Amino acid sequence: MRTQYVAAVELDRDRLAEDLDRAEEFRYSEAYSNYLIGGPWKSAMLWATGGDSGTGLLTTYAYDRAPDFTEYGRRLPYLGELITNTVDVSRLQFVRLAVFSDSVIVPHRDFLELTDLPEDARSAHRVHIPLITHEECFFSEDNTVYRMRAGEIWYFDAARIHAVASLVAAPRIHLIFDFTDRPGDRPLIVPEREPVGDRIPDHSAVRRPALPDSHRDDLLRLADLLTMDTFREVFSIVIKTHFRWDGGENFAWDTMFALARACPDPAVLPHTRELFQYYTLDRTGSKE
Repeated sequence: MRTQYVAAVELDRDRLAEDLDRAEEFRYSEAYSNYLIGGPWKSAMLWATGGDSGTGLLTTYAYDRAPDFTEYGRRLPYLGELITNTVDVSRLQFVRLAVFSDSVIVPHRDFLELTDLPEDARSAHRVHIPLITHEECFFSEDNTVYRMRAGEIWYFDAARIHAVASLVAAPRIHLIFDFTDRPGDRPLIVPEREPVGDRIPDHSAVRRPALPDSHRDDLLRLADLLTMDTFREVFSIVIKTHFRWDGGENFAWDTMFALARACPDPAVLPHTRELFQYYTLDRTGSKE
């Protein structure tokens, strides 16, 4: 299902604050941190197949055991109610409490590492509910940039290339749900869908000005500085530019390939090709 706004729930701010205070005691996983430039992106598993908090890597859980609340999930009564009252738990595989700040996430696809799992056990649908967020937090799918606001429920098409940015130090905290593709007795999302027209409504879409040719030329001059040592910093600048300016389809990866071809370090272009393969095409057999 394509990324789309579904509905909104009214968050109980006092009860949410109590749960988030308790959650500060958790041991968070930084699995998938290699997707970030900046950081951190960290998560605590509240619901998982097998019922264990685990490592955070989706490939390491006991898929032959029933999903259930983890130790962390049982310690958060308000978020536990939000989970069970909002979604069809019969198809729910994972729920993560994810914290992210002052960072960008490289354009990528999710679920590529799960292709060896049986289809009826594999995570296939993702939903986000922001709990704490801000105006300087952005998502993008292809060349569409948008915001998810606190209490909103979003279907999230993780199989399409997407990127994320949090451009301030304040934390962004989401619940991230993963579901199997099994038939269910009720919709994945229990609250009645609101009629919004476009799948990304106007109040969520970010209108970016077209990237001026002069700015594009300035970016391409970063090739003179691009080496294996500076790769992450340069890629971060390119991704942040994508969230501020409309550079066209596939802007971030196309720009990095152009820079890699023009830079003096011969190791950069094969490294860029390897990363593009890993992030967008194939992670079969990888550990993270």
